[in-house]
Amino acid sequence: DDGSKPTPTMETQPIFDGEEITAPTLWIKHLVIKDSKLNSSSIRNSEKVHSCDQERQSALEEARQNPREGIVIPECAPGGLYKPVQCHQSTGYCWCVLVDTGRPLPGTSTRYETPVCESDARSKSTEIDDPFKDRELPGCPEGKKVEFITSLLDALTTDMVQAINSAAPTGGGRFSEPDPSHTLEERVVHWYFSQLDNNSSNDINKRELKPFKRYVKKKAKPKKCARRFTDYCDLNKDKSISLQELKGCLGVSKEGGECLSFPT
Repeated sequence: DDGSKPTPTMETQPIFDGEEITAPTLWIKHLVIKDSKLNSSSIRNSEKVHSCDQERQSALEEARQNPREGIVIPECAPGGLYKPVQCHQSTGYCWCVLVDTGRPLPGTSTRYETPVCESDARSKSTEIDDPFKDRELPGCPEGKKVEFITSLLDALTTDMVQAINSAAPTGGGRFSEPDPSHTLEERVVHWYFSQLDNNSSNDINKRELKPFKRYVKKKAKPKKCARRFTDYCDLNKDKSISLQELKGCLGVSKEGGECLSFPT
């Protein structure tokens, strides 16, 4: 990070103790830290991938310095790979991961039992059936589009973490406990979609799109990419944006195959 804008850090996270730790919360914390270091650069430089051994050492050191933080410590296999099953002992949650990146696989988490995981699940090197891959964003060249979407996701991630940290215990149902195996990006999109979908119709209509347009113009750079971004997201041109369309235009539905439904 070049220091030009604040990013979520360990210091901004709430401290949990004992039974108050939940897998979804600790997984947000783990992924915020991991992604704030890797995500924006890995989009532009995909070869920058930390091995499991590096991350384990970093997590162990973090756990020594902050024993009450509930750090997720990855289990490693030979060759810098991750073991296909990862667990957090204090909560009893386990989930399947991609062995080359450690990314959790949506929908695989279990509690107090070991999930059945593929022993060699890896990230796909090619993007399959991604309708947004070659979709043009008017006034925004491909390189700038990646930069724009990255900055928008960064802003949404920061806002989500701040909102969760400041939420009252009775948060009006907006912060329902998600599956801890969901990636940070998936969680961010689901959270923001629920903020926009005021009438719970499972799509963002023309009226509900207005705050989205304002947010995009205010938070993401370069500004010229914001002008037609809602049109870019509206893949079927029905003047509304579905959850799958929002995930697709923000580039978070490529990993793990098909988009999965999300419990609310």
